[in-house]
Amino acid sequence: MRRVAVLDFETTGLRAGPDRIIEVAAAIVSDGEVVATFSELMDPGFAIPRFITDFTGISDAMVRGKPSPEAVMPRLQAFLGDHACVAHNASFDQRFYVAEMTQAAQPNDRAFVCSMLLARRLVRQAPNHQLGTLVRRLGLAIPPGMRAHRALADVLMTCELWKHLLGLLRNRLTGRDLDLSLLQGIAKKPKAAIDAYLAILAGDGGDRRLEDRAPQRA
Repeated sequence: MRRVAVLDFETTGLRAGPDRIIEVAAAIVSDGEVVATFSELMDPGFAIPRFITDFTGISDAMVRGKPSPEAVMPRLQAFLGDHACVAHNASFDQRFYVAEMTQAAQPNDRAFVCSMLLARRLVRQAPNHQLGTLVRRLGLAIPPGMRAHRALADVLMTCELWKHLLGLLRNRLTGRDLDLSLLQGIAKKPKAAIDAYLAILAGDGGDRRLEDRAPQRA
């Protein structure tokens, strides 16, 4: 997958439909490099719960006067084009994507790949697979001056994680095209079976394990 869109939503809660999107960010990644970004705050039409403001830093005052999610979704759809979306905990973002695109009378049938599920199979020594934990463990770049749990910061960190995960797979599956169906299949494979599965894909029949440690620093 040479080009993908990385996507993140901040929302008023966990239930797509009753809860609404309050911030979206996306980036188009081509050959591992971010070539375009999209970021907007939205007014959900009701008060943002206090725990969401504490978690994200997004307040009612920040979204006052901003467009509704219905107004933003067509612009997001145009930005994403026909790219598959990468998201960390993609099932969450995909639920909100479907709900909000439906409410905005936009198509909602987009393919998603989950960077968290891939990381669980390829970076197994991490204490957990939250985005911040993985970024710190792997020594990935953190956007300067940005707060975690804001959509654009999370998107840019997910871009770095995505690049790292594809690098692990390219080293293991030399010459193999890392297409959408392959990546989705790896993400769904039981963790205990991943080394044997990758050996089959690599065609070496061996028991070589993925190198999932943090990069060595000079």
